[in-house]
Amino acid sequence: MYPPDLKEIHPEDVFRTEIPGFDELFSLGGIPKGNIVLIAGGPGAGKSTFCRQICNNASLRKQHCLYVSFEENVEKIERSMIAFGWDVEKFEQEGLLIIQKMNPLDILRIKFGSIEGGESATEISMKIEPITIPRGFKPDVIVVDSLTAMVAATISKARNYRVYLQQLFNFFEETKATTFLITETEEVPKRYSTTGIEEFLADGIVVLYNIKRGSVRENALEVVKMRYTKHQKKVVAFEITDRGIVVYPDKLVSVE
Repeated sequence: MYPPDLKEIHPEDVFRTEIPGFDELFSLGGIPKGNIVLIAGGPGAGKSTFCRQICNNASLRKQHCLYVSFEENVEKIERSMIAFGWDVEKFEQEGLLIIQKMNPLDILRIKFGSIEGGESATEISMKIEPITIPRGFKPDVIVVDSLTAMVAATISKARNYRVYLQQLFNFFEETKATTFLITETEEVPKRYSTTGIEEFLADGIVVLYNIKRGSVRENALEVVKMRYTKHQKKVVAFEITDRGIVVYPDKLVSVE
C-alpha cells in the first residue's frame, strides 16, 4: 500500500525512462518521480548504457540530468553516448546534461574531513553536500556511476560508513531528483549492493543480467522492488542495439 500522502500518483508524478519496453513493467507506466533506484548487475550487463540512455531520453524532453562518474572520464562517457547516436554535445551546450568525473576519495574527504573517518555521527551530518551540484542547476535526474566505487574507497577506512550512507540517501531525497545508483554484483546476484545496506535504503532495485548460455550470453532484466507502484514480477529479455537498450516485457528468461 502507498503511504497516506501517496495513495494517488498522478501522471505528472511519474518519471518515464522511455527505454522501449521498460516502462511497461510498471502499472504507472514509469517510475515514481523522486525515487532512488539501484541499477544492479555484473560486468558487461549494460548498467551504464541503461543509465546513459535514461539521461539521453530525459534531455530530449528538456529535463536536466547530472551524471557523476567515479571511474570513466568525461570524454569516454561522451564517446559511448555518441556511439548510440545520442547528441550529448548538444545537451551539454544547452545546459541540460552535466557529466562530472570525481575521485571517490574526494567524496570521503568532503564528508568525513579526512580518510580516517574518525568524526562523530553529528559531525558527519554537518558536513557539506556529498556530491557537488553546480550552482543554479536543478537536476531532474541524477546518475551515480558507480556507488560500488564510492563504497570501495570508504568502507574500509570510515568507521561511520553506515551514517555516511544514510546521509547520502538523504541528500538524494532532498534534491527531489529521480536518482539511479549503479552497483556492481555477481552475474546472478544474491545481494544487490556491496554492503546490503543500500538495497534497504533504496526505493527501487532493477537488476540487469548477462547470463552465459553455452558459448553465448543472454541479457535479461528484473524489477526486484519499486516503492509506490506495482510492477511485473518476472525476468524479461532485453538487447543492446546500435540505438540503445530495448526491453521485451513478454519474453521471459530463466536465470537459473
